[in-house]
Amino acid sequence: MRRLALALLACTTLTLAGCAQDFDRGPDGVVTDKVKDGKKFYLVVDPAKGGGEKKFRVSKYDYHDCVRGAKYPKCVDD
Repeated sequence: MRRLALALLACTTLTLAGCAQDFDRGPDGVVTDKVKDGKKFYLVVDPAKGGGEKKFRVSKYDYHDCVRGAKYPKCVDD
């Protein structure tokens, strides 16, 4: 019985670990806009080194942590 419980605990842990959102990090810069599309969250960043604005997907936690005008990725790391 103890082995079964440990096996179920291990499977549950692995399953939950697989659910974590892991999106690619966007470019460093200033957040100019935030976009929510259903259950998908995006930040629009104006890169520090020029170029056009970049829109990229983030977790809902990063979306809520970064306000317009904040420096990305500092707003995520704080």
